[in-house]
Amino acid sequence: MIMMNSKNLKRIDTPYPAVSIEDFIPSRSLVLAAAESFNQVDDWVRYGEGDGQVQYCSKLGRENVPPPALLVLDYIATHFDPNEVFGLTENAFPDTSHYGGGMMITPNRYGEGGYLGMHRDATIHGKNTDWKREYSAILCVSEEYDSSFDLRLHNGKEHTTLPYKFNCLNVFKCSDTSWHGFPTITEGMDRKTLGVMYWSIASEEDKQTAVKAEFNNDLQFDGRDSEHDSK
Repeated sequence: MIMMNSKNLKRIDTPYPAVSIEDFIPSRSLVLAAAESFNQVDDWVRYGEGDGQVQYCSKLGRENVPPPALLVLDYIATHFDPNEVFGLTENAFPDTSHYGGGMMITPNRYGEGGYLGMHRDATIHGKNTDWKREYSAILCVSEEYDSSFDLRLHNGKEHTTLPYKFNCLNVFKCSDTSWHGFPTITEGMDRKTLGVMYWSIASEEDKQTAVKAEFNNDLQFDGRDSEHDSK
């Protein structure tokens, strides 16, 4: 189990709590196999320009995830405990059906123009409505990458980035101000990730103050807006 004193772990608290853990999966070859297994999936949930992103996600259900990717997702769920690492919650747990996570690819190998608009995620689980979103854990699995893959974090006032690196697990605390995304990635490349979402049992107050998923095009980045065009 990864603990806060792990030598591979780096933490930030601004604009909101997040950690990066390099070389997270002990077997590099398994991560390579998981990345290759993206080529085995034909039936993606496809998001286009009108959805605030150009991205493909695996369909809900473990049966829709190839075995190598599923092994990696299960390793994350069984070896990363955000309660221990962040110390902000006591009862957060992973959703091993991988709702909101699973396999995610942002395509631009053939000029698809992949990007993920700055957004916050819905507070409440779409299937289990007694669950509140707590953390997003995202493993970077593309062996070929550049800085255009880095994840932008923004709380409405302050911002930073979580660098993308092969076999690095990036995890951030979710809230109504945990805006995140990235502009159009470099043409000729695909950005692949595997995601595990962590939840807790929602209180009545949590349900009353819940927010829906929302995109935000008004965030400022050093004088530039959050348009997905990286020019």
